[in-house]
Amino acid sequence: MMRLASTILALASLAFFSEPTIAGTCLSVDIMNPAGQRVSSPYGVDRSGRPGASAGYHQGLDIVNSQGSGTPIYSGSSGSVKYRNFGKGGVIADVVSGDTRFLYLHMNVATFQNRQSPTIAAGEQVGTMGCKGMDHCAPHLHLGTLLKGSALSATGTNGRVWNEVSRKSSSPLTADAIKSAVPAAWYYVNPEPFLPRQIPISAKYKDMAGGPRDTTLPKTCSPGANEGAASETVSRSDTQSQQAAIASAAERSTGSEDHAVKVANQPNRSLYIELARTNATELTANTFDYDAQMDAALAQLVALYALDARPVEVRP
Repeated sequence: MMRLASTILALASLAFFSEPTIAGTCLSVDIMNPAGQRVSSPYGVDRSGRPGASAGYHQGLDIVNSQGSGTPIYSGSSGSVKYRNFGKGGVIADVVSGDTRFLYLHMNVATFQNRQSPTIAAGEQVGTMGCKGMDHCAPHLHLGTLLKGSALSATGTNGRVWNEVSRKSSSPLTADAIKSAVPAAWYYVNPEPFLPRQIPISAKYKDMAGGPRDTTLPKTCSPGANEGAASETVSRSDTQSQQAAIASAAERSTGSEDHAVKVANQPNRSLYIELARTNATELTANTFDYDAQMDAALAQLVALYALDARPVEVRP
């Protein structure tokens, strides 16, 4: 009875376990004039072989607007700021806002590098769009977003993440590596959930998180459990741990092979099997708390069983 009560309670709390952990700092103001704003190249996609793009994974978000070259670029958050030249990649403004960093790349005007204050306020200009020093470039802003390892490991994300020092040719980190992120290190994450507003995506790649989409992800100030993707890299050990936990919970709930057969022989058995499979998939994708997964899954199955899957008594 205690197990039944706890599983039914877990069913009522399922939405709580699926909520993403807020671990970052959002951009609170527009970083450029929003008129005609759109994403010209999304985050995390492999652009190798694409005309005009550098080879490897794209570790930022390319954004343009209708104003184009010369449009002012503003810091979307307050924090400390440093400037540096990025070789032939133009000027970079590096803004640290708590456990989140925002990189504004490929800017054209370097006059802001001479500012006296090491801090900046949200809405303060950091440069202009322009591609200073780049051989081949259509004017755009490359927005990079990084989370400190201590914040990243708390998000439960298995989205596309790279260590700051990783080359663009490196594969995204596995789920195990994300959970073991070095607390003081910085890691690239998808900038979309940090934007102050959702904006259209004009260049849709097949390998985008969650597949080709028309708009950026909703604002959450943190990478979600899987950033809208159902097929991100999950390590073998994670998969094995989840399968073992599911198998163990299944043994506890069924009690005996005879009981399981009686339940499976009900008219709606295929429906319940599909519901269980879907539920397990969604829970696996949205949380790494295995106890919460098992309680929530069992709660749903117990509720279904109690309502419509009771073994039929056969009278002699």
